[in-house]
Amino acid sequence: MKTSKSNENEKPKAATELWFREEEKDFIAGRRITTTVRAGDRSAETVDPKGGYHEGKFITLKILKADGSFDPLLAEAAVTRVEKKTLGEIEPGDLEGTPLQTKTKQELAEKLRRLYGREFTDEDVITVVRFEYADNLKEAKDLVRANVLSFAREPKFNPENIDFPHYTIPLIEHDYPAKTAAMWNAVYSEFELPYGNVMMVGSARNAKNILTVLRGDQKYEGGGVGVGFKDEVVPHMDLLDTLAEAVGAVNFIVKTAEGKLKGYNTDGTGYAESLEEAFRKRGKEIAGKKALLLGAGGTGNAIAFALAKKGMRIVIVNRTVLKAKELADKVNRFFNKTDADEMVRFGGEEITAEEVKDTDAVINVSTKGSAGALERYSALASARLPANEENIRENLEAAEAILRTIPRGAVISDIVLGKTATPFLSSAENAGFETLDGIPMVIGQGAEAFWLLHGEELKEKNITKEQVLAVMKRAAEK
Repeated sequence: MKTSKSNENEKPKAATELWFREEEKDFIAGRRITTTVRAGDRSAETVDPKGGYHEGKFITLKILKADGSFDPLLAEAAVTRVEKKTLGEIEPGDLEGTPLQTKTKQELAEKLRRLYGREFTDEDVITVVRFEYADNLKEAKDLVRANVLSFAREPKFNPENIDFPHYTIPLIEHDYPAKTAAMWNAVYSEFELPYGNVMMVGSARNAKNILTVLRGDQKYEGGGVGVGFKDEVVPHMDLLDTLAEAVGAVNFIVKTAEGKLKGYNTDGTGYAESLEEAFRKRGKEIAGKKALLLGAGGTGNAIAFALAKKGMRIVIVNRTVLKAKELADKVNRFFNKTDADEMVRFGGEEITAEEVKDTDAVINVSTKGSAGALERYSALASARLPANEENIRENLEAAEAILRTIPRGAVISDIVLGKTATPFLSSAENAGFETLDGIPMVIGQGAEAFWLLHGEELKEKNITKEQVLAVMKRAAEK
């Protein structure tokens, strides 16, 4: 195969635009082109400086004029399929959707010669890019067809279709064994409600386009905002609840009667109540206790606000200190904390070893321990990449040393949900600490979110929030 020379150390770059010639303008305007062919490797793995096309990602179609400027006509489209081939492998079916008249390899070779100014042989690498126009995507099922969203496979009892009169859709960026679908669908079934909850996986970079479709989807009622999407959806909400606005992250969307999308954040409330219950079982109050928060991301934001509201003393540790400072400042401003003893404090990962010595709770809200490159790392110590055996061992040894200095009465908590306990939670359990995973938080925030969306409907049936919570608890245990 003939390919352009590239630096093997270069990282793949995603293309965000697809250019066409002036003679193809009418085809784009009339939505009659749905396939194009580009010379060279323009797949997701390419190191071509122009970037590669990623299935499920949105791009902008532009018309390049003869003078080098761009025509005002623009179109948004979702890349549905990308295939790298040699010219010799091209079949007529590969060229369906192109403006080529005969749909033959010979006609394609001639067009490529005119565009690129050289002869093409059967050994030349080309990339077939198929796409669908954004304005043709009207419902969630269209996003699935266009590979923008896919059905999550790891959550138990998650439907494999979207054939419901109405539905709620939790959006997540990577698949994981979440409890949401099981809990929500159990409630829908228990109380004979005409809805389905379908967890879907997609790229948070597509948040704006995804929400545009769901806003217009008459069957979409709202739904969860999970891993990767919590921060990204905020600018695209029509309305924000006061707490969600302060936190800067959304974990649940309600479509209003007017068809607007309103963002809420129930993550923190659900978690704070589960931690409060852990202390209550010991006969202790949560107010005045010290919580060390490992991480400052979307869920960490919500939990920091909720714990501060409960009266806990909070220290936020994050690899990027500025991010920890920004969160601490937000919480302090929101609750008007000016007393040095009450203010939320912050620092980098280097302060963890000292701050754990007098803490009442250590809570991981970082991505350490979650699926991906950080899955085998403990949240208690810094994580050096790549995730090779040496770096992971270094992390775990440092974490074990810090764990030994934590007061024995402290609650060790990790909100990361996986098939097994995270390294952080597992080591704490083995050391005899009381531990708290993310399931009680999921149940608590789930019931809160469910009530936001369906509360009025359930009240008319004399169904209480406590009944919803009880059904969700049973479903989460299965």
